[in-house]
Amino acid sequence: MSRTRQLVTVAACLATFAWLLAPELRASPAVLWPSVLAVGLVFVTRDLYLALGLGAFSGALLLAGGNPWTAFQALWRDHLLPALSDRWNLSVLVFTLMMGGFVEVLHRNGGMAALSQRFLGRSQSPRRAGLGAFFLGWLVFFDGLASSMLVGKTLRPMADRAGLSREKLAFIVDSTSSPIAGLALLSTWVAYEMSVIRQGLENTGDPALAVAVSPFSWLVLSLPFRFYNWFMLWLVFLVAWGLRDWGPMLEAERRARTRQREELHTPRVEGAGPGAARAWVPLAVLVAGVFGGLYVDGGGLAEPLSFAGLVRALGKADAASVFVLATAMATLVALGLSLGRRGAAGRRPDDRGTQAFLHGMQQMFLPALILVCAWMLNSVLKELGTARYLVTLLGDRLPAAWLPALVFLLAAVVSFSTGTSWGTMAVLIPLTVPLAVELTGFGAGAPVSPVLAATVGAVLAGAVFGDHCSPLSDTTIVSALSSECDVLAHVRTQLPYALAAAAAATLLGYLPAGYGVAPGWLLAAGALACWLLVRYGGKRVPAVSRRPTGSSDRAVPV
Repeated sequence: MSRTRQLVTVAACLATFAWLLAPELRASPAVLWPSVLAVGLVFVTRDLYLALGLGAFSGALLLAGGNPWTAFQALWRDHLLPALSDRWNLSVLVFTLMMGGFVEVLHRNGGMAALSQRFLGRSQSPRRAGLGAFFLGWLVFFDGLASSMLVGKTLRPMADRAGLSREKLAFIVDSTSSPIAGLALLSTWVAYEMSVIRQGLENTGDPALAVAVSPFSWLVLSLPFRFYNWFMLWLVFLVAWGLRDWGPMLEAERRARTRQREELHTPRVEGAGPGAARAWVPLAVLVAGVFGGLYVDGGGLAEPLSFAGLVRALGKADAASVFVLATAMATLVALGLSLGRRGAAGRRPDDRGTQAFLHGMQQMFLPALILVCAWMLNSVLKELGTARYLVTLLGDRLPAAWLPALVFLLAAVVSFSTGTSWGTMAVLIPLTVPLAVELTGFGAGAPVSPVLAATVGAVLAGAVFGDHCSPLSDTTIVSALSSECDVLAHVRTQLPYALAAAAAATLLGYLPAGYGVAPGWLLAAGALACWLLVRYGGKRVPAVSRRPTGSSDRAVPV
């Protein structure tokens, strides 16, 4: 780190003491400082560990009244250790480490390379690799975190062969994780979303309203108003299909194509036929194990066979333990298939399955510490009441027609500042639903107004924005790690696309929706705007292909 960056870092950290002069610390902008400091230092120092750690320490310093020793003790005792003892967080860590070992086994046994060759064929097209990641993200629709890890780890070798940059792969992986899980009516998100909506209805003070209105019906009615999710997914498809990019992503794609041209003489992988089964069979076991495990663990066998029963079962399941068990089961299958693999002359390969698994876990250990740092910072922000301060700041300034747009922006700021979508929902929905009910005059027996449905959709979509692109979000971090991309590079290259989708959602979605425009017209307008942006704002990076065997090896632009 240069001397200038060191001085900026020290000055920013010392500025924490200035916020202690605020008369009411938790009712002042001081509660935003740890988040602002962490995000700013990420881009200044290019060191995610340092930025998250200093952001968390600055928050602990504010809570301790400026006493460094008390803040240091509290940071470990009250924020780090509880984060590590949380059952969900522990399961995420175990899941992340085991997935690293699982995919390393698939690489060592040749299954992933064979699957990559079969999937890409002779074309080695970045379009095919990008669209493959996009559609695989739709298949793993039931959880954002599982999708982030599975899709990135599975398609990273394919992306490298096809000349697709790691940054582009991480972008596609991240953009098809939380945005899709947030739209799915059968996912680990649904029960939680219904519970916070129910809480919001109860906060209206009208018992009849809480009984008469089904939270699930509100989820369904809000689907057309999840403008950010829809526009982001459409934008990803257009970018993957058209191979047009802008900003830092364009430079990343150009570097990837250059690297591909330099590696044109890489020999073809042998065993593309039966060897592919060593990858797709364990992957199928993993997907089926997660989905089936969620259904069984949530009591699905005792539920009536119906869509509503599926929703209840997936919502009640202990997703954390299911992810770990499914990964363990898939790993055993992968190890079993690896035992049957023979090398030349019938000898077993040098890299045995267990060694590969442990090596893969070791590779994921240091990157997994980023998650721990993010959880520690989130714990500090929660105690400071950062999210509630942002809500209170704008809560009394929301005109009815502007309600959906302002709520979306508020949810986006909260989720980006804290890195959590579920935390954003937990804070905003119980507060904004009563506000929307009061402003629209909604009552039991009355049809849900478009403004009301758009407000619920705005909170859910805004929560996805931060979960999708904040450097503090677990899915952002996991998407980068699974794609073997630098986390900061992933955030920097993805942010222009996320901001474009958020701008379209605000200007072409929530603002007109507040004035009663039908969502179908707004979705069409946003889709057209995204197409125009990609078509005329992006620049195409030509793909590179190989000539058939026996012809010249010169690179051929596609």
